[in-house]
Amino acid sequence: MKDKPTYTIDRLTSLIKKRVLILLLVMGVASAAIIVVNYYSIRMLSGTRAYINGESEYSKGQKDASAYLINYIYFGNEHDYKLFERAISIPKGNYIARLALTSANLNVELAKIGFLKGKNNPKDADEMIWLFKNFKNLAMFEKAIGIWKAGDTMVDELDRIGIQAHVKIKNGKLSEDDKKAMILATNDNSAKMTLKEEAFSQTLGNISRKVNVFVFVTNVLITLVIVFTSLSSAAIMIRRLDNSKKKIMEQNDNLQVINAGLDKFVFNVTHDLRSPLAALSGLIDLIDEETDPKQIKAYRLMMRDSLEKQDRFINEMLTFIKSKHIGVSKTECNLTTIVDNVITQNNSYNGGKGVKFYKELELTQVLTDALKLQVILNNLVSNSVKYSDPNKPERWVKVKTYRSDTHMIIEVEDNGLGIRPKDQERIFDKFYMSGENKKSSGIGLYLVKDAVTQLNGKIEVYSEPGISSKFKVSIPFC
Repeated sequence: MKDKPTYTIDRLTSLIKKRVLILLLVMGVASAAIIVVNYYSIRMLSGTRAYINGESEYSKGQKDASAYLINYIYFGNEHDYKLFERAISIPKGNYIARLALTSANLNVELAKIGFLKGKNNPKDADEMIWLFKNFKNLAMFEKAIGIWKAGDTMVDELDRIGIQAHVKIKNGKLSEDDKKAMILATNDNSAKMTLKEEAFSQTLGNISRKVNVFVFVTNVLITLVIVFTSLSSAAIMIRRLDNSKKKIMEQNDNLQVINAGLDKFVFNVTHDLRSPLAALSGLIDLIDEETDPKQIKAYRLMMRDSLEKQDRFINEMLTFIKSKHIGVSKTECNLTTIVDNVITQNNSYNGGKGVKFYKELELTQVLTDALKLQVILNNLVSNSVKYSDPNKPERWVKVKTYRSDTHMIIEVEDNGLGIRPKDQERIFDKFYMSGENKKSSGIGLYLVKDAVTQLNGKIEVYSEPGISSKFKVSIPFC
């Protein structure tokens, strides 16, 4: 009888030990699961980040290649063609990487060579290859690969245009019609590529967000298991998981902000470079027709001035993107100087030669962000010139400034083609182009709206098709 209590205690002790072992096993498995999930999620986010950064280089290379190719077609300068070849080698490098990764016999070394040619960091190249190998069959990643493939087809098309132009220029067979067709094809290709590049980034961004959600849900479930098995261990793990989750979310948010800034910078530069390029083309036409050496010299000085202004604009845009997080930078601005610069630039534009510019500047000195003000005016005046009505005996653009009690008012009015009522609500949307519009990339008025919004202002449009258009910008003084 004395042995019975001892037997019972031994059984109870053995049962407790078994339960402890089970709890320890559950905690071990839960901990291992957390490690595995976070390891793969962080690597996946790192790979996604690398692809987003790579897309920025891809986009920049493609847009630079388009700009150099247009210069080459315009001027026939062999140096521009060399720059075109160098720029397009970046997206072509990524093209090589994709083919190597999707081939029947996966060629990792060739893929790495391609990514390095695409200006990706060597460490990022390893992450990109790892992500592709392990998640290429994931539905959303398959979608991104499909967009990538479509973009590579457009890169091929751009390269083909470049080779065709090079052959014709070398043989002296490039006609004016050829120039127009090739430039139109290049601009159309660039616009389509921009859509593909944005879609690629958005798809990868969606993947990142889904990974974040997956990580969050998985971590919560595992944490509940750990809480059930051991409250003390669970408290420690929750803190660690919370810190890890915050770091991942902060990293992802930072990457999104950086990518959005770079993307917007590319859109701004691509859009605003087209006007001075067209102005330079117009001045070259004038030089071709001019015989007076003094007048030719004056035109050359105007060309140099246009290039210097554009160089300053690009530097300002770089500063603008870098200081985006600081907000609006207000300084004392001379509206007369800004308006005169905008008119001078657009007066040299091909379509602006026959347009008369009028100024009614009641308000000349304001405290605001000069760069944003220049973006607003330049895009509005440029649009008025682009869409002037060639059938009217007089084409004009009027810039007017005045003040209300609390706002400065800027109006840009023209007697151009006008805007259809159904288009007026959407003209400020990114990439929106009304009807058969081939003159615009659909980004100018989007940039205007964005700049006005950052200045806490509002913009209104009044237009009658075939008669006139007027844009009214109201910006508060404080």
